[in-house]
Amino acid sequence: MQNFNYLCILKNIFMNDLLESMLPKDICQHFEAVSINKKCYGYEMILEEYSKFVPSELLVDVSSTVLDGFCNPIELLHFSIKGKPLYLKLFRRRWKLSGSNIHYSNRYSLHPEGVKATHEFASFLKGEAGCTADEYVRFLVGSEP
Repeated sequence: MQNFNYLCILKNIFMNDLLESMLPKDICQHFEAVSINKKCYGYEMILEEYSKFVPSELLVDVSSTVLDGFCNPIELLHFSIKGKPLYLKLFRRRWKLSGSNIHYSNRYSLHPEGVKATHEFASFLKGEAGCTADEYVRFLVGSEP
């Protein structure tokens, strides 16, 4: 049993190192990968915000702060894997004070305004490839998912 636990720890360390080499630093700091799905149009990586990041508005009374699901996901295009687009589907946690119906969530600057791609990938597309995220996807898969 001890060997199994050791292997699980090594696997988690390896996965974290791999993700940190692939994804933007701010995404790795605030989100954890929960699954990667192969789709007909490319890959979809599901990431959930770590529960330790309580919104600043609720830090005054953390003892009565409760998780209340997730906000709608933010979907961003990132560098391709094996020639197929990689979509990051980011779920921010939704919080509230116990007994209240007012929700709070963290806000991150994960992409340039008006662009559904990570900062790094949008800069690459604009500077090196000379195209938009939509044009890049059409080039890779022939049409948008």
